[in-house]
Amino acid sequence: MPFKFRLKAVLKHRQFLLNQAQGALGAATAARMKIEAQLEQQKEQILSESTEFEDKQRKGIGADSYCYFKERIGILEQDLRLCRDKWKKASELEQTCRQAMIECDKAVKTLENMETRDKQMYKLALAREEQKKLDYAAGVIAYRKTNDEGEKP
Repeated sequence: MPFKFRLKAVLKHRQFLLNQAQGALGAATAARMKIEAQLEQQKEQILSESTEFEDKQRKGIGADSYCYFKERIGILEQDLRLCRDKWKKASELEQTCRQAMIECDKAVKTLENMETRDKQMYKLALAREEQKKLDYAAGVIAYRKTNDEGEKP
C-alpha cells in the first residue's frame, strides 16, 4: 500500500494561498517603489524650481513672476506631502502583505513537516511489518529444522 498524506488537499490550498500572498507582496513592493520614484522626481522638481526662482530673484523679478513661482513651489510641496502620505500607506500595505506571506509560509512549512513525519512513520511501520514477516519466516524455518532433525534417529 503506497503512502498517502491525509492533509494533501489542505497543503495544496495553503501553497496556493502562499503563492497569492507572494504575488500580493510583489505588487505592494512595486507600488511602493513607484511612489518612491515619484517622490524623488518631485524633490528634484522642487529643487530645480527653487534654484530657478533664486536665480531670477537675483537678476530681478516682477511681482507677477514672483507670485507665480511662490504659488508653483507651494503646489509642488503640497504634492510632495500627498506623495509622502501615499508612500506611508504603500509601506504599511507592503508590511501587511509581508506579514500575511510569512503566516502562509509558516502554515505550509507546518504541513510539510507533518507530511515528512507521516512518511517517516509510514516507513517505520512498513519496516516493522517486514521485520515481523522475517521473524515469522525464521521461526518457521527454525521449527522445521528442529522437527526434521528430531525425527531422524
